[in-house]
Amino acid sequence: MFSTLDLAAAKQSYFTTGHGHYSPAKSEVSFELSQMAAKDRGEILEVMIADYFNRHGIESQRSDTQDYDLDAFVGGRHIRIEVKSAMKAKATGKYCFQNIKPENFDMLFLVFIDPDNGPQVRTVSKRDVNEFTTRYTRHHMGYTMGFKDIDDGPVLTSQWDIMYNNETVKQ
Repeated sequence: MFSTLDLAAAKQSYFTTGHGHYSPAKSEVSFELSQMAAKDRGEILEVMIADYFNRHGIESQRSDTQDYDLDAFVGGRHIRIEVKSAMKAKATGKYCFQNIKPENFDMLFLVFIDPDNGPQVRTVSKRDVNEFTTRYTRHHMGYTMGFKDIDDGPVLTSQWDIMYNNETVKQ
């Protein structure tokens, strides 16, 4: 009844008019990420963060064999980084980060896939993650952190950027 051309035309019309929760008219990057399976989206974001580090002089690489996502070396110190991403739910406007295992990382990066403003990357200190674990129940796959908005969740988050002295990470 319908062809792939019909589907492509309908998608083009729907998304270019901004009707979709995630659409290229709002944020091309968030739209592209929204079209991926969660595992693929997570791995792509890990690569993006590692590439960002490397471009700014901090050695970093994905860690396929460990219980965390990235190896980074800052000032001669090895840092285990976990990257979690969440889409903004259309019905509630909330973000839900799942399967957080604090024992496996030194630093937690949260990527809020905002449909309007693109991906927003925040960090959470290990101290704040550990405090979170005293107030919430761990599920068999780890903890879940729900955020009403980027700045309204169970832990304090910090915007991040890299200082250009190639030695430290500024949060």
